[in-house]
Amino acid sequence: MWIADIYCDLDWVRDRQGVLGPRRLALTGPRSQSLDISIDFHLFGDDERVRHLRVLMHTDDESKAHTCVDLNIQAWVAALEVTMMMITGHPFEVVHLPGTLSFPVALSVGDENSPAVIITPQLVYAPPINYMDVAFGIASWTIDVQHHLFYFRRLIDASLPLDVRWLNGYRLLEWHFVGGRTHLPKSREWHEFVGRFGDSLAPHLRPRQTAVGLLEEARATAAHAGIDERPLEDRRRDPRNSMEKTFRVLERMVMTALNEHASRKGSPIRFQPRVPEQETGASPS
Repeated sequence: MWIADIYCDLDWVRDRQGVLGPRRLALTGPRSQSLDISIDFHLFGDDERVRHLRVLMHTDDESKAHTCVDLNIQAWVAALEVTMMMITGHPFEVVHLPGTLSFPVALSVGDENSPAVIITPQLVYAPPINYMDVAFGIASWTIDVQHHLFYFRRLIDASLPLDVRWLNGYRLLEWHFVGGRTHLPKSREWHEFVGRFGDSLAPHLRPRQTAVGLLEEARATAAHAGIDERPLEDRRRDPRNSMEKTFRVLERMVMTALNEHASRKGSPIRFQPRVPEQETGASPS
């Protein structure tokens, strides 16, 4: 049997040396129809909070276990987070790795009594604030880019879900190229701009798909609950959806548009990615 551990509290697991102890509840009965395997959910924690979710997949086939996680992890996490917020009335989210859009999932052979992998992120502490940089940053925004600022703030907020951040990045570019109007894909300037990022987008294109078409597919995915509408076989072969695959490119596109805005001509302040590119979604280990 294969298990997938989904972490809600890394410290709780570490303090227990990976020994989860008695489960609070086991939910049996769910089944993956496409993979023909049974799935159990085991909940661990205390009276205040769910600390850990273990998914038991009744299969000895490693490829099936990986596929099951790839196809269902987003739904499992969303279901847990929504349920906890409805029950408690407080924000709740599974653990995300610092500085990334990923949450850790430990996938291994085991059962309900197997110890969990202990994960200890290595935090990189920010240097002291340079108040000169803060002052320059404030001065770099003019009234001409107030709409850009509104959307940019939501794009870079790592506490927001990926779909919200993606849509705000797209909306910033839409405002940049067509103002308050829509129909960005019809803009000639937009097509030329996207072409400058063709090399980064090319690896993610489907047969006969254009770079603009890929971004529109990602926009639709972000706007429709992040649900991947591709055929099951395509999702098995490539679990990440178009929104996940294009997010880092979208960030670079936004920063390029900001750097080239007419109001910033001659400005010494440049926008650039703060951290190296990271993959999005789950990170099975």
